[in-house]
Amino acid sequence: MRWRHAARATLTPTPTPTSTLTTAAAAAAAAAALAPGSRPSAEKLSFESVTNCAHEMLVEYFMALLVIMGLTATFDKQQRRHHHHHQHHSRSHSPHFGFFASASELSNLIPDSYDGGMDPLFDNSTNREIIAALGTTARLHCRVRHLGDRAVSWIRQRDLHILTIGIMTYTNDQRFLARHIDNSDEWVLKVVSVQPRDAGIYECQVSTEPKISLAYKLMVVTSKAQILANRELYIQSGSDINLTCIAPQAPGPYTHMLWHKDTELVSDSTRGGIRVVSEQQMKTSNLVISRVQHTDSGNYTCSADNSNSDSVFVHIIKSEQHAAMQHEVGVRLQLPHLCLLLLLLLATLRPL
Repeated sequence: MRWRHAARATLTPTPTPTSTLTTAAAAAAAAAALAPGSRPSAEKLSFESVTNCAHEMLVEYFMALLVIMGLTATFDKQQRRHHHHHQHHSRSHSPHFGFFASASELSNLIPDSYDGGMDPLFDNSTNREIIAALGTTARLHCRVRHLGDRAVSWIRQRDLHILTIGIMTYTNDQRFLARHIDNSDEWVLKVVSVQPRDAGIYECQVSTEPKISLAYKLMVVTSKAQILANRELYIQSGSDINLTCIAPQAPGPYTHMLWHKDTELVSDSTRGGIRVVSEQQMKTSNLVISRVQHTDSGNYTCSADNSNSDSVFVHIIKSEQHAAMQHEVGVRLQLPHLCLLLLLLLATLRPL
């Protein structure tokens, strides 16, 4: 590092004409003190010489100490330059440092990698191609580093309409909302109940001069998960629930699927005997609940990525109720046949 050479150059004592004359005077005074017949003045000169030498050594010691402290403080400021740029600017021009180091030596102490600025920049790690199913909610995530006092806006490119500035909405379409968590770098555009007309390009723009922006593409698809069962199911207590859900039109090669009972995620349930088997590539999911009880009655919903959900209602009934329902269903099925047989019998008995 170049600052080490500068530190050594600064710490190396450089003789000056003044210090040379002072040393010569001290030597002359010491020689005069040793001359015969001059003992009183020699003692006086010897004391003064020792005092002067001690004073000079003390001054040089403190000067070296101040230089070392100045170099240490500068190195510490280099490590924190990206966080305290303004503090570094005020300290680097302090009087004691300017006295001990030249401008060229100061420039050698600044690392070559110092960029000198904190301009806003986008975090390109966010997904900029968003797929949303018709009627669902789409979220566009924009991350901006070193924003400072600038503002982030969301603009719809097809008509250059400003949708949001900061967390304020500037459109009559209340489906567009801005979301931001304090002290975070993320600014989210939320589009509720996505419609086909919402598809297109949106820009995340920062109010620098000139302005900088990043484009996001929103795609709207029509996809719906489907549970392969009747809308209402009657399951006998003690038996198993077996539900299968498919989402063949879900976009993308893989689809993540979830099951809910009422508002609770089935996989988070503390009830035992639950098994969920999903095939993301096949876009299918199977839910099995063993030995169901009355508490297992409820609305079961299957949801898939970028798709509308589907639901069925499950009724858990006792064995007696199941037998009664089976009898009722059997009677309903038999009545048309009995009526048909009666009509045929009457037709055959009718006189010719």
